[in-house]
Amino acid sequence: MTQHRVVSRRALLRGMGAMTLAAASTSFLSACGGGGGAANTADANARVKLPTHVPYTGVTPDLPAGEDLLPGFYRYPENLVTAITDKPGAGAGKVSILVDTFTPVPPPLADNAYWQALNDRVGADLAFNMVPDSDYSTKVTTTIAGGDLPDMVMLPSWTPDLPGVLRAKFADLTPYLSGDAVKEYPFLANIPEFCWRPMIANGGIFGLPTPRASIGEIMFVRDDLVADRSLNPKPANHDEFVELCEGLTDAKAGRWALGDTGLGGGGALLFLLESFGVPNGWSEKNGKFTNAVETEEYTEALAALVAMVEKGLFHPDTFSATFQQGRDWFGTGKIAMKVDGYAAWDILLGTYPGIDVGGLLAPAHDGGGDGRHFTGKGSFAVTGIKKGDEKRVRQMLAIANWMAAPFGTTEHLFRKFGVDGTDHTMRAGLPVLTRNGETNVKIPMQYLVDQPPILGPGDRAVVDKQYAFHKEVAPLLVPDPTVGLYSPVNASKGSVLSKALNNARSEIVRGNQPVSGWADVVRQWRQTGGDQVRGEFEKAHAQQ
Repeated sequence: MTQHRVVSRRALLRGMGAMTLAAASTSFLSACGGGGGAANTADANARVKLPTHVPYTGVTPDLPAGEDLLPGFYRYPENLVTAITDKPGAGAGKVSILVDTFTPVPPPLADNAYWQALNDRVGADLAFNMVPDSDYSTKVTTTIAGGDLPDMVMLPSWTPDLPGVLRAKFADLTPYLSGDAVKEYPFLANIPEFCWRPMIANGGIFGLPTPRASIGEIMFVRDDLVADRSLNPKPANHDEFVELCEGLTDAKAGRWALGDTGLGGGGALLFLLESFGVPNGWSEKNGKFTNAVETEEYTEALAALVAMVEKGLFHPDTFSATFQQGRDWFGTGKIAMKVDGYAAWDILLGTYPGIDVGGLLAPAHDGGGDGRHFTGKGSFAVTGIKKGDEKRVRQMLAIANWMAAPFGTTEHLFRKFGVDGTDHTMRAGLPVLTRNGETNVKIPMQYLVDQPPILGPGDRAVVDKQYAFHKEVAPLLVPDPTVGLYSPVNASKGSVLSKALNNARSEIVRGNQPVSGWADVVRQWRQTGGDQVRGEFEKAHAQQ
């Protein structure tokens, strides 16, 4: 997709949240050893020249892209372009890769014809270590602290002191990607600036993005269940939203409106924060910063969540459910609403055939004014390339460029659906996975690097519905003004401060403490570091 933006110095800084706001762990970083590179300061990062954006023009979307609006496609072009004629990994030999996966791990290389064909096309032995999401946190920690680092590692944004880890262990990609240098890798150049900004740290480019749209997370709704019960699909205020939830709940029949309170992030709490007009993390006015938790609106949203729990609108196993359980509940109709990443729209439809999925914009809680929606980060994670000589780094970048081949190329179709006739068949311009494909084509390359996000290709009615929702939300996006502003106290104590808030919030939502106690929790947060973080953000903001 094409995104037309004027990139100011402040906008550049604000896009770097995945790195600059990561929480620190001194013992963890010390295990990494030393490292070169500049200090991770806002001033040093602001001087970094982003990769030149050169949009791919080989395919015309059915629905045009716009500011914060993804292009839409109904089907694959009849004539796909073979964009890379050589084998990008030729001479690289074994390429070890550590990556998260949210689906069952596919069969190993010896039993996976798709994986074998992938290695043949790339020209290297791609040794994927695909770790289930529930175990990925532990695996990343032990891998980084150990001595045997893979060639490519998917690093989540929560990685402790992510800038320091990158400086110590991973290659500075600035010489290869900054400015026009990225044009040697045209499909990395196709990735918009919004997605590259979180890759900036230590005065350089220290990672590859897994591009994500600015729309972030969505409250998905089982529109078929809403229609079956003749409920209001577009609540205009919080009371009408609760009425919708009550209409979707029938405990005797094993059905509830929701299954995730959002205590661990996202969930119903995120939707309520948007509805009650709470800042997206922080707000800024005349250089003064206010954290979301300090606002009256946050307390009101928290009280609203408690009231919804007390009404029995959540699945009874909500507090112990896993991520996948929540998706299964949604797909099987045990719950009717779920907050998830925007890309889950297609995943849910593909995993649970026959359901009808829609998106719900958070209405202003009192019905006054427009709804609101918090922006996402631009990248799912940061993919680091292990330090090595120039030849080795360029080999990894060439492989990553192949993985980022865009829609409309044979490389993209193969990456997503495998070999025609073996892993998929084409029906009306859309690939349909065979039984073999459903098992084998599960290698999660999309969590390493990918093309810029698009809508579709898929059923026209679905793509139109997705596009209409994105178009409605795009002008209502609310950013976090502190993204890219570095706070040393936030880096050293942020995880501890957040944990204290999370624990207290959990006790309140579970009914063990009153909502009125939240004021004391916030007061303690301020005294133990929150005010210091605020002051440092204000100072960094003033220096821009």
